Amino acid sequence: MITIIILTLLIIITILASIIYRLNNLLDFYKLRIDKAEEQIEEELDNRYSIVKEIQKTIEKSTKMELKIYKDLDELKDKKTISTIEYDNLLNELVDMIYLIENDYPKISKKKDFKETIVKLNESNSIISAAKAFYNENNQDMNELLKKFPTNILGKFKRIKIKPNYEVEDYMEEE
Repeated sequence: MITIIILTLLIIITILASIIYRLNNLLDFYKLRIDKAEEQIEEELDNRYSIVKEIQKTIEKSTKMELKIYKDLDELKDKKTISTIEYDNLLNELVDMIYLIENDYPKISKKKDFKETIVKLNESNSIISAAKAFYNENNQDMNELLKKFPTNILGKFKRIKIKPNYEVEDYMEEE
């Protein structure tokens, strides 16, 4: 009788251990994918920042207006107190403004360097949109896991927190 109880306990412990092991691997899998997507997003945001900075003088010279958003972005980037999502939102505002300028100022949109910048921005937007979609998909799956027992306990033990998703914007190429 004692042998059956011990054997049953061993089976239950083995099953629980394998469940915890699998859930731990699943959390690690999602965390790795999310970290990789965040890295790609941050890298492309920095690339996008250099693209919009590269066209700043042309815009200011052609439109004869100084865009305050450039100053705001520079100040926040220098302080390094900005989150990736805030950085992304500010850059999106600036990119939207550049697309508006392209439509409102026909002369500037005909300049070679401006056209090249628009092409680079479109490429950058595609890369960022894909990375955000990948991030959001994996982040959503991980967040759902972290809300359920026993993964929520495992997540707290590993100090994994629920993270917000990115907003994914589709930029239309206008020709």
